[in-house]
Amino acid sequence: MTSYGAFFGWSSPSLPLLLQEDSPIRMTKDQATWVSSVFLLGGAMGALICSYIVNILGRKRVLLFTVIPALLGWMIIAFATSVWQLIIGRFICGISNGHGYVSAHMYIGEISPANIRGILTSALTVASKFGLFTEWVVGPFLSVRDLALVSCTLPILFFAALIWFPESPYHLMRHGKHDEAVTVLVQLRGTVDVSKEVDTIEKYIKIDLANNNGLWELLSVSGNRKALLVVLGLLVVQQWSGSLAILSYAELIFNSANSEFEGKYVTMIVGGVQVICAVMSATLGDRFERRTLLMISAFGVSVSTFLVGLFFFLRNVQENVDNITWLPAVALLLYIIVYAIGLAAIPFTMMSEVFPTNVKAMGSMIGMLCTNLCAFIVALTYQSIASHGEYVAFWLFSAVGIAGVLFIYCYVPETRGKTLQEIQDQLHGYKL
Repeated sequence: MTSYGAFFGWSSPSLPLLLQEDSPIRMTKDQATWVSSVFLLGGAMGALICSYIVNILGRKRVLLFTVIPALLGWMIIAFATSVWQLIIGRFICGISNGHGYVSAHMYIGEISPANIRGILTSALTVASKFGLFTEWVVGPFLSVRDLALVSCTLPILFFAALIWFPESPYHLMRHGKHDEAVTVLVQLRGTVDVSKEVDTIEKYIKIDLANNNGLWELLSVSGNRKALLVVLGLLVVQQWSGSLAILSYAELIFNSANSEFEGKYVTMIVGGVQVICAVMSATLGDRFERRTLLMISAFGVSVSTFLVGLFFFLRNVQENVDNITWLPAVALLLYIIVYAIGLAAIPFTMMSEVFPTNVKAMGSMIGMLCTNLCAFIVALTYQSIASHGEYVAFWLFSAVGIAGVLFIYCYVPETRGKTLQEIQDQLHGYKL
């Protein structure tokens, strides 16, 4: 996941260099927006492809295959001589990211015991944030080419580490490899007595395979519709609360605030805080109710983006803001903290929990399509919206945060500490 996080972090240090007049690849702001955001279209395609192969090849094997487009994409970026080559490279990197996010969350959700599943799935977000932080720290001191070449090492290390991991026991049992699945469970749980969990998984798989009708099963069964609504709602709030705009344009946002600190250094601080908060939040998901954490997070990002918007509004109406040039940095630090508490990781955790095995690939694919398309629209339109005043964009993000609080309170179930089967029983008790 560190490798996938690097894809997101690339834009912030690289776009200011590419927009300079002496850049070896001359581009306009509109072209820079496409270079940043086309990665998300690739992510949508990667998620779509993954949904069709992850139940055939297995979670682990699909994860290993993501290394190929990752390396190819980084190499194209490194040796690009035109804007179109950068766009192609970013799109291919996005395919790797879309594959990886779907299969990684399925994999971790299926190998984790219920009592620490939240911590382990949140650890994926920690790794992703660390990859982003690496790009933000190293990027400002390297050329675009050198940063891409350095970034190539991450998927290589990912492959070397993952190759030693076992396949998901759910996938193995789905394909009739009972003995191998039992062996994997014994390794994962550290005990030879896994008969109860094996029986639960077998029952779970048998029911799911008997109702394996893909998209129709996802939409026609009330519990599956509920799961899909919850996942899509959380992911829309996650993306439209402004996270990707901040990650992609962090340095440009800080530079536009005319603070006495250079944007790249404030960005590094924000990146470091983001990693620390991601680590802390990974321990919260299994200690506190996830609905509570999500509501706190959504309300917090609403307040922080409102404050950033307020600063730019005051400056836009020519009020003296010399004494509060620190406000955007402080407010965005607050955003990073409260976003990490819930919205950063819990939607993906719940995506790995709420779908039964027979529609998990389809549900996760639709979730990742929603994530990438929403993020693409946010990244593509942010600069255009901000051209009418940065405060317009940030107040839009703030309004989405408030809407998110209401959605979470009304529709999102609690899944902390429950087995995957208990979550299904809970969801099928709802009527839509």
